[in-house]
Amino acid sequence: MAFPDDELDTREAILLDTNPTFGRLVWPLLELMVITGVCWLLIGFIDGPAIAPGDLQGVRQLLLFAWLGLILWRVVRPVLAWLGERFVLTDRRIILRRGIVRPQVVSIDLRSVRAVNRKGGVLYLQTRSFGPPLAVEDIPSSRKVAKLVSRLT
Repeated sequence: MAFPDDELDTREAILLDTNPTFGRLVWPLLELMVITGVCWLLIGFIDGPAIAPGDLQGVRQLLLFAWLGLILWRVVRPVLAWLGERFVLTDRRIILRRGIVRPQVVSIDLRSVRAVNRKGGVLYLQTRSFGPPLAVEDIPSSRKVAKLVSRLT
């Protein structure tokens, strides 16, 4: 998904445009396997020879709807959140974008960044305001990104 040009100023060059790391999707994919395995194991037991046909059809239908609801809640929602999150570094500012339908955009002017630190995949941006540093999580190649931001500030 390309970054929309209406978010950028004229003659602003994009230096880095990235989504969070894939590591954020490991837990939802593991949950997908566990939820699917447990639900369909129970459905297979209900459909098996130990239970008379048609006895537990209501429970079977409930399991199907529960499976679908859990997949939407625990897997699809985090994947869509991951897809909608962007970290864009231009020659003038840092743009943090979150959301697909109604995106929330935070723009940080590079001149206002006092310090850049990183710890693991988390990038800490200290701005001129005297609040706590802004933490941007799951940045791929965070060491290179921190060096690039430091060089531009």
